[in-house]
Amino acid sequence: MKVLLVTIAIGEKYLHEYKNLFYESQYNYAQKNGYGFKVITDFLDKKVQHRSTISFNKILVCNQEWSLEYDFIIFIDADILININAPPIHTYDYGTCIGLIDEYSQPSREKRLQIQRRMGWESSATDYYKLCGLDIKTDMVFNSGVLVMQPKIHNGFLTNIYNKYVMQSISHKRGFHFEQSCIGYEIQKAHNYKVIDNRFNAIWGLSKMDGANLNTYFADNYFIHFAGHTDYDKIKNIKL
Repeated sequence: MKVLLVTIAIGEKYLHEYKNLFYESQYNYAQKNGYGFKVITDFLDKKVQHRSTISFNKILVCNQEWSLEYDFIIFIDADILININAPPIHTYDYGTCIGLIDEYSQPSREKRLQIQRRMGWESSATDYYKLCGLDIKTDMVFNSGVLVMQPKIHNGFLTNIYNKYVMQSISHKRGFHFEQSCIGYEIQKAHNYKVIDNRFNAIWGLSKMDGANLNTYFADNYFIHFAGHTDYDKIKNIKL
């Protein structure tokens, strides 16, 4: 079984942050589990190289010359710190589906909706997708920061999503939420998902709003996602 852990860090400033804060934990996890490891520092689509489209490149990792060498490709955002005690992510029964987490169940489904109301954000998962003009009745919002993919199965499906939406993403008012919305919408519509343990993409900012302690949160989770630059200044002080 060949597995690749891959991330994307494009741009000098972003790459510096990644190497300074997150690289070591991701590399060590890959080494521990016998995974290949790759950091992509340039656009995979050479024809569309706009800052707005960087995050969409994550679904092209199954469409490269090297992709079919692997049974699983695990994409992980460049703002995720991995707890070295995390178990291997590829060993669960994914069938023919893509593995990801439902962020609307973090910190819990009830607490998430309370946070949404308190912050004046959209009031449901369905409304989240509607903000990007996508109509689906659902109570799940898939976070695209961690994707467990099988390139021999998912290459065509993911490439079609990229081709369908990438040009719309340029300077879109929803920013990275547009990419996440499109990917999540298409995966849900195709029933092509396996919802995995939240600990494999634990979104720190949400639990921080719920009063969590960062060191405890890190110890209790596997892949800790510091989305939105939340507490980057505290990462170096986490007890690894």
